[in-house]
Amino acid sequence: MSPRRRARTALTAAAAAALVALTAFTGAPAVALTAVPAAAADSPVTVHLDCSQPRNGTGSRSAPYNDLASVNALTFGPGDTLALAAGTTCHGTLAPKGSGTAAAPVSVVPYGTGAAPVVNADGAENALRLTDQDHWTVRAIELTDPAADVAQRQGLLIESTDGRTHSGFDIDGLIVDRVAGETDKAAHATAFAQSACIRTGASGTGSLLSDVHVHHTRVSDCGGGGIKVRTGTVNTRLGQNVHVDHNTVSAVGGDGVIVSYAESPLIEYNTAAGLGTGAYPWTGGNFAGIWVLGDHDAVIQKNVVYGSVMSAYDSEAFDCDWGNTGTCTVQYNFSRDNAGGLFLDCDGCGTVGGATEVVRYNVSQNDCRMVGAGGGRSALRFYNNVVYCPGRKLDVTVPANSLMENNVWVGREDSRLPTGAGVSWQWNVFQGVPRPTANGIVGDPLFVAPGTGGDTLGSADGYRLRAGSPALGNGGVVADNGGRDYWGAPVSATAKPNRGADDGPGL
Repeated sequence: MSPRRRARTALTAAAAAALVALTAFTGAPAVALTAVPAAAADSPVTVHLDCSQPRNGTGSRSAPYNDLASVNALTFGPGDTLALAAGTTCHGTLAPKGSGTAAAPVSVVPYGTGAAPVVNADGAENALRLTDQDHWTVRAIELTDPAADVAQRQGLLIESTDGRTHSGFDIDGLIVDRVAGETDKAAHATAFAQSACIRTGASGTGSLLSDVHVHHTRVSDCGGGGIKVRTGTVNTRLGQNVHVDHNTVSAVGGDGVIVSYAESPLIEYNTAAGLGTGAYPWTGGNFAGIWVLGDHDAVIQKNVVYGSVMSAYDSEAFDCDWGNTGTCTVQYNFSRDNAGGLFLDCDGCGTVGGATEVVRYNVSQNDCRMVGAGGGRSALRFYNNVVYCPGRKLDVTVPANSLMENNVWVGREDSRLPTGAGVSWQWNVFQGVPRPTANGIVGDPLFVAPGTGGDTLGSADGYRLRAGSPALGNGGVVADNGGRDYWGAPVSATAKPNRGADDGPGL
C-alpha cells in the first residue's frame, strides 16, 4: 500500500469511528461524512519511523511505525518523505519501495533532536537498499552493518538491474560506519568489489544509473572500501551526471573513492585517510586512494589522500585505471605518506582504453612512487607538479609516451628517474635526485616550508615558492594548461610559467 493510500485509509477510518461515537452519544441518525478528496490522496505525505516505540502506529508523528518491516511494505511516491526519529536505532535492512520524480523526489531524513538515527543491518548484506527505483534523496542518517566475519556487504546500495535507466540519487550528509565488507580482493574479488560503505551498481544488459550525487558524507571502518560509484557497464553505456564531492573517507579496508563507467564524472574536495586500516582492514589484493575505471573524460581534483598502507602492489593516492577514454585529469590535489606513492597509470591493466592522462598542479609529500603499468595505449602529460621525497629513494616508472614538464623533484641521490625514446623531460627542477637528461635546473627550489603538509588542501602552502627561487618565470608554455595553479592564481597561456605547482610571483 502506498503511504498516500495508507494515510487516506487511516483518515477515513478515523472519521467513521467519530461518526459512530457521535451517533451513540446523541441518538441522532447517522449522517454520511464527506470522503477524503482524491486530491488529498495524491498529496505528498510524511511517514514517521521511531523504532524505540513499544507499539506500532500508523506512521504519523504522534503514532509512528516502530519497525522496518512496516515501512518496507509501503510504496512511496513523488514528494513523499520517510522520517526517522533522531537518537533511535532500527535493526534490519531498510528497503522502501517506489520512486519520486526530478521535481519531487522521495526523501529519507531525520526528525526531532539528538544524534542521527541509525539503521543497523546486523550482518545482513546491506543496511539501506534501493533497487530499480528513481529520484531518492537520503540525508543525515547513519548506517552500520557490523558482523563477526567479513562478507559482501554495503551500508547503502543503489542498483539498476532491470535493463533500464534509473536516475536521480542525492546522497547528502549520510554517515556510514562499521560495515563488515569483504577485505581480501585476492581471494574474493567480486565480494570485495561489491563491498563498501556506499556503493552504486549497474548490472545486466542496458542497465544504467544517472544523476548520482554523493556529497558531504562521512564514511569509516568499512571492509572493501569507502565510496564505489558504478553507473554503467563495460563497453556499453555510461552513466551521466556523476558528482562525488566533499566526502570524508577514513580507515576503510580498501579503496577510498572509485567511479566506474561514467561520462565526465567529477570527483572533488574529498579526503581519504588511513586506507587499508580500520575495524575491517585490508587482507589481500590491491586497492588505491581515488581512482577511475572505464570512464570518459573523468576529472579528479582538489582532493586530499594520505596515510594509505601498502597493499599487494597499488596503494597510490590517485589512479587512472583501465578502460578510460578521452582525458583522465588529475589536478590540484594534495597527497602525502601513501605507501604506494602518488600516481598509477593502469591503462595497460585491461583490454580496452587509451585515455590521455593529464596530471598537473598536484603537491605530493613523501609519496615516493609512480607506476606506469604499460600497455601502450595511454599518453601521460605530467606537468607543474611538486614531488617531494627527501627521505626515501624515488621509484618512478611512466608510460612509454610521457611528457614530464615544469615539475619540481626533490629526492635522494640514489634515485633514478626513467628515460626512453618516448619519455621527454623539459623544464624541471631537480634537488637531490640526479637529472635524467641534460635538460632542467639542478638546485634548491626555495619552497617556503617544505615537508609541513598536513591533512587539508591548504596545508600545502609550504610548497609555494620564495622570492629568488630558480623556478620562477622560466618554465615551458603548456597548451591547454588549465588556466590556474594549485592556489588558484592565473596561469598565462603565452607567458613562461613557474616550475612547480605555484605560479605566483614568489613570496
